[in-house]
Amino acid sequence: MLTYLRRLARCSRFRIPACLATLGPLAISLSAAVNPPARLDDAGEALEAHISFLADDLLEGRGAGTPGHDIAARYVASQFRQSGLRPVGESSAWYQPVPLLEAKLKPDATRLEVVAGGKSQTLDYNLDYVARPHFAETQTALEAPLVFVGFGVHAPELGYDDFPGLDLKGRVAVMLAKAPGRFPATALAHYSDRREKAVQLISRGAVGMVIVPTPKDLEETPWPRHVTQAQFSSMRWLDTNGTPMDGFPASKMSVTLSPRGMSAVFAHSPKPLSAVLETAASSKPQGFPLEASIRFGSQSELRRVQSPNVLGLLPGSDAKLRDECIVLTAHLDHQGRGPAVNGDAIYNGAYDNAIGTAMILEVARALTREGSLALRRSVLFAAVTAEEKGLIGSDYLAQHVPSSAGRAVANINLDMVLVTMPTSSYVVLGTVHSSLNKPVERAASRLGLTLMPDPNPESVGFIRSDQYSFIRQGVPAIAPKVFSPPGKVLAPAGMMSPSTFLKEHYHRPSDDLTLPRDTASAVRCVRFITEIIRQIANNPEPPRWNRGDFFGEKFGSR
Repeated sequence: MLTYLRRLARCSRFRIPACLATLGPLAISLSAAVNPPARLDDAGEALEAHISFLADDLLEGRGAGTPGHDIAARYVASQFRQSGLRPVGESSAWYQPVPLLEAKLKPDATRLEVVAGGKSQTLDYNLDYVARPHFAETQTALEAPLVFVGFGVHAPELGYDDFPGLDLKGRVAVMLAKAPGRFPATALAHYSDRREKAVQLISRGAVGMVIVPTPKDLEETPWPRHVTQAQFSSMRWLDTNGTPMDGFPASKMSVTLSPRGMSAVFAHSPKPLSAVLETAASSKPQGFPLEASIRFGSQSELRRVQSPNVLGLLPGSDAKLRDECIVLTAHLDHQGRGPAVNGDAIYNGAYDNAIGTAMILEVARALTREGSLALRRSVLFAAVTAEEKGLIGSDYLAQHVPSSAGRAVANINLDMVLVTMPTSSYVVLGTVHSSLNKPVERAASRLGLTLMPDPNPESVGFIRSDQYSFIRQGVPAIAPKVFSPPGKVLAPAGMMSPSTFLKEHYHRPSDDLTLPRDTASAVRCVRFITEIIRQIANNPEPPRWNRGDFFGEKFGSR
């Protein structure tokens, strides 16, 4: 808190009442007392002030549905207000409450046995597997045969199908994570989505799923991280009938195996696990009964909570185009409190995603400073909740854009902009899919920035943040990222390469205020996003999917 106040005091745009230094958490909404910026050059200190507050231990990691997230939401609302945005949440307030069902698995009450050859082997939780809670039942019990279904992918447009000849009715599907490596990057991302796989499995009668990470997956996300992440609760948003969206009640179990657990499940397989992984590496379909059954039982704790999206609108000036809006999103939540690492149990999320939230606040200031006449289309600024629970808040927003904001025609999502070292090079995920590439290129050219292709398309990053919620509703979207070249990168003294962050700090308590940030690069990104929005907002034509684009064909008619 004191760090935040000191940064605020150094920033020339802010006027700090003397009493503010003595205020506690309940007075956070009074931060609206500060003044709007005089010029964009002040953005550096303002960005640092926002990040210092949002990633402070006071907010305890901003977990969705927690008091810390509510405090962060109030802070963002006060900043939207002082920037001159218009509230477009529920009842013309700043907040769009998202009704949530939180589910937490009880590991001590979870049992998994593999039955084969008349013998039963009990697997150990954490060592052999982790499981996800159920959203419809507090207790589940299942005994069913196991069927291996390759990647669990049905992609007729690519001539690929893992399911021919397999009977999944009443059976548990065992499948590899992600999708065939030969797929184009776009299709690889889409078919790697666990939600897409669940739909395919359940439509064929499967009653559960077991996920097998490949060696490459485990290199990217080592097993201890799977164990840590499984200790956090899961969430789904509730429709007006109280039904959790994508709760998949017909699937009684969802389990991920460790290498040791894989050996147990494939011990009686007609095809050795090594051969299965070899076939998968060649991107060939495969599937067969595993000649084993599974017994599974679990208990889950369920509770209803609410957590808000924070929404502010900059209305457009054009009588016709103002009914179309560009949605600028950043997720406000992080993981809250979790398993302690080196004595620290607060997952502050400085880069994931206090920095993205700080950036949308400064983009809002830059654009409102110019007055509404500067933009023909409207811009909806949204700090969304529960991204860490599976893009929940953005999915709710994408399906419930306030009518007063108009029709969403584009989404720009800011998540984990890793300005860990100086840069003026960007990867903008999504530009290959729609006409949004043109405003991005014009903005980069005007600012002298360099655009680079995605160096790691196999990481399927385009489906892993909130832009994918809008894509699934047919809205063209982009996600600007700092370019991080593959391989080892030599960082300047006192700085850190993005790859080091991902390896050592991502989804860990150490993603906190002690990590280095290049403020000049962060300001540069704010200017880049601001210019992209200007280009989109003032174009007479709304963004369009490219002809024949994968996502346009899948979702563009919605």
